[in-house]
Amino acid sequence: MLISLNWLKDFINVPPQITPDKLGELLTLHTVEVEAVRKLGGNLAKVVVGEIIKLEPHPNADRLKLATVNIGKETKRVVCGGGNLSVGMKVAFAQIGARIKWHGQGELVELQPAEIRGVKSAGMICAAAELGLESLFPVKEEREVIDLTPSMSPPDKGGEKILGKPLADVLGLDDVVYEIDNKSITHRPDLWSHYGMARDLAAVLPSPLTPLPLQPLGRLRGRGKIKLEVKVEDSKLCPRYMAVAVDNIEIKPSPEWMRKRLAACGQRPINNIVDVSNYVMLELGQPTHAFDLSRIATQTVTNSHPTGQAYGAGECNIVVRRAKRGETITTLDGQERKLDAEMLLITDGKNPVAIAGVMGGRVSEVDSNTTGIVIESANFNPVSIRRTSQKLGLRSEASMRFEKSLDPNLCAVALQRIVSLIKISCPQAAITSNLADIKNFKLNQGPIKLDLNWLNKKVGAEIPKAKTIKILKDLGFETSPSTPLLSKERGKRGEVINVKAPTWRATKDISIPEDLAEEAARIYGYQNIKPAAPQVLMQAPAANAEREFINRLRDVLSGPAAMTEVYNYSFVNAGQLAKLGIEARSHIKLANPLTQDHTLLRQSLIPALLQNVAANQRQTAEIKIYEVGRVFLPAAGELTKGGGKQEKLPQQPIKLGLVCAGKEEREHANYFKLKGIAEHLAGSLGLKFEFSPYSQPGGGAAAKITSENKIISAVYWHNDASLREAGIKVNTAVCEFDVAELFKVCQPMGIKKHQAKDKFPYVRRDMAFAVNEKILYNDFRRTLLAAHSLIKEVELFDVYQGGQLGPGEKSWAFNLTFGHSQKTLTGAEVDQAQKEIADKMAKKYGAQLRDF
Repeated sequence: MLISLNWLKDFINVPPQITPDKLGELLTLHTVEVEAVRKLGGNLAKVVVGEIIKLEPHPNADRLKLATVNIGKETKRVVCGGGNLSVGMKVAFAQIGARIKWHGQGELVELQPAEIRGVKSAGMICAAAELGLESLFPVKEEREVIDLTPSMSPPDKGGEKILGKPLADVLGLDDVVYEIDNKSITHRPDLWSHYGMARDLAAVLPSPLTPLPLQPLGRLRGRGKIKLEVKVEDSKLCPRYMAVAVDNIEIKPSPEWMRKRLAACGQRPINNIVDVSNYVMLELGQPTHAFDLSRIATQTVTNSHPTGQAYGAGECNIVVRRAKRGETITTLDGQERKLDAEMLLITDGKNPVAIAGVMGGRVSEVDSNTTGIVIESANFNPVSIRRTSQKLGLRSEASMRFEKSLDPNLCAVALQRIVSLIKISCPQAAITSNLADIKNFKLNQGPIKLDLNWLNKKVGAEIPKAKTIKILKDLGFETSPSTPLLSKERGKRGEVINVKAPTWRATKDISIPEDLAEEAARIYGYQNIKPAAPQVLMQAPAANAEREFINRLRDVLSGPAAMTEVYNYSFVNAGQLAKLGIEARSHIKLANPLTQDHTLLRQSLIPALLQNVAANQRQTAEIKIYEVGRVFLPAAGELTKGGGKQEKLPQQPIKLGLVCAGKEEREHANYFKLKGIAEHLAGSLGLKFEFSPYSQPGGGAAAKITSENKIISAVYWHNDASLREAGIKVNTAVCEFDVAELFKVCQPMGIKKHQAKDKFPYVRRDMAFAVNEKILYNDFRRTLLAAHSLIKEVELFDVYQGGQLGPGEKSWAFNLTFGHSQKTLTGAEVDQAQKEIADKMAKKYGAQLRDF
């Protein structure tokens, strides 16, 4: 948003010692964030007013002329191609060193002496686009340069004294514009205007606030009689709608001062009626709209107006209603907009003439033939305007303000102001209808009880009571006499005042004491509050053991296990689950899904991890990924929300999902990789995982994982049609843990106590057993470890199947560690232990010792 300093000065007195830059600093410190301070006319340095005193044809070009220009103390001879040049014409003359845009395009370039078609040119007579002044000097014909002659009246400006003066000074482009960061005022609807900004600055400086120059509408009434009826079908969407008809309108350019102010604030001047509506919006923050009366009136009677236009008497009906599904309107930008039943329309009783609060319709547009208008000044529901704007992809200056929650009382002020300004450009204009005012609103202005001792503690500064009250009153708040009260803060004798918010701050901004504390603090000045460390006892936060456990899991998996952590959405869709053979019926359905691909809440991390595999299998030979996240399981009964004992929400356990995938020569390689990662994870946590056979649908390898006799997960090797259906073409193994259950298993382990090493040396021997291939390794190893009291460790180092063994046999070779806590073992003792071990394994499994 752009704010003009000259416009602000209409309402406040800025002391001379406060420079424009200093005022920008004050705004940033106390009210809004100023992104830039721009001096208008800054690009007009070395551009002066000149007068053409002689014109000659160019000797080498038919479309160029040689102009002699008087710029006060000297004359310059330049080459110019302007089509509207004449002797005596006042022009904008750019001297050498001025910065202009060639033909109004591209970046600014510095003007240098030039030779054009063999003739030297020491300057340039400028067109509006070359100086960025198109809004002040609209171009009527091609090759037209700026004609300043009309701008030189009254006569005392037209003499030789004006020649050579800086163009910026002559045109009154001595303004400073503040570029405001809109994000800093989204919560302040009252600051989206010059008057609102001035009102805040009046409290900061401080300075008296000049009231708005308003005239009662009754004084402007004419003789015509138009019956104006307004009907609002839903007052929640339109809390207030005011309208009045004005006739004897003449469409023409706005006064120069108004065009300059609009241009300074980034608005393109159009005509006096459109411009005055934009002017009031920028001045007061209240958007208004003008309809052509003849286009929306239901009955009109022509009187003696010289144009023959029907005006002065008749009927005009305005109905504010929701749009009908499929209804359309062509807006002022020429676009046809398709509407839905949630959008609010302004209609002439039958057909739409405007999208409420967003943009007017082409059908009721004010044009050069307009002689009567209906002025709308209304207040609309901010949520409705925001949604309509988003759905249509159409955001206007009006919609931006309406969606901030404007004060409905501003409607009357804006209507008075716009009629007064219309009278300036059209003195003959007069109100020719009744004043329609449909309203149904109530603002919560308080009062709010404010404990001044509490405020000072909250702010962190001792602001005197009188200062606080003055700040609030300068901002428009009303305060009641203070009431003695024993403050709760450290037993101090405190005071409570009752504060009533002004209407322009009561729409959503001010409602609790903290809001008032902010007002007092920002006007007092945050820079005046000395920072101090809080006088509190600092304590370390309580350790969250489960969170630390999850971080430990991440450290192991991302570190030694060399896996990559991924983050997936918590949403899945039925089609995705169906490809994996998972039933979607029990999944919780989202009431308002982001997209059709995210309609259900996940019950497992695995489907999304498999989707990651499908997306990355072509780029990566080996995929090892994991995710830690919540899943959502239905609770008993119907899910409800809203708090209290009756609330039922899904169960949301945290899961750990692991996937290993990739092209491997050995069919079960990824299964064994993932099994090894699970074992490594167990070792890092001080656990021992045991793996046992587990059947899974569709075949493939699977093992359930138990620890401390509790089943905590399973490892699956997937290589079935469902994965192919999901687009996965590589061997894949998956595993999923319930983190809470894993955490519980780890809890009883406690702190490991140090165990001293045996004093006596160990003896290591290798033993190889030929066994039936159906015997499970875990069972065999467990028996082997318990086969003799001297065995300390058992480590598998070779697996063999081949020609030296019989059919259906395999060989396991182990390295056994023997030891005794009281003595050094002899070779005979170890030999005897090996014999006993061989006998036990042969007896239980039919295992035969073999050489290797």
